[in-house]
Amino acid sequence: MSIFSWFSTSPSSPSDADDVTKKDTCYHIEGFLSCSYFHTATEAADRLSVKYPNVKVDVSAYTKQQWPERSSELRKEFNTQHRTSPFIYEGCSAGQQNVVGGYSEFAKLIKATYKVNVPRD
Repeated sequence: MSIFSWFSTSPSSPSDADDVTKKDTCYHIEGFLSCSYFHTATEAADRLSVKYPNVKVDVSAYTKQQWPERSSELRKEFNTQHRTSPFIYEGCSAGQQNVVGGYSEFAKLIKATYKVNVPRD
């Protein structure tokens, strides 16, 4: 159960900037509240959503005690070995979502795709 959740907006195709602004993209960031990388990922997502209103970002925060169980659920759902906070995945429809990884992978993705400066850059 998440403690809070919020939505933002921005696009997602690296091939053509005009094409990017026409598409909706969703990113989901889950992690535990005391994780600095979780907070940094949400800050990067905020920057992304300000620059690209068609990108939607959903953030779910857990206590550190809740994280191992949630991390296990996410690993099973996405069939991945990623277990650290944050756990970031993309896709707007259930069943069509893919794991991005943690903060480092997310930062590389949004820098390359959207040319957005990210924290800890």
